[in-house]
Amino acid sequence: MEKHLVMHLAIKLITLLQKYLLVMES
Repeated sequence: MEKHLVMHLAIKLITLLQKYLLVMES
């Protein structure tokens, strides 16, 4: 369960980072 939660949080973090980078580029 813990690993699944960490994976889920990591994916959310990566998604937010990608969105942030896209905003910074434009």
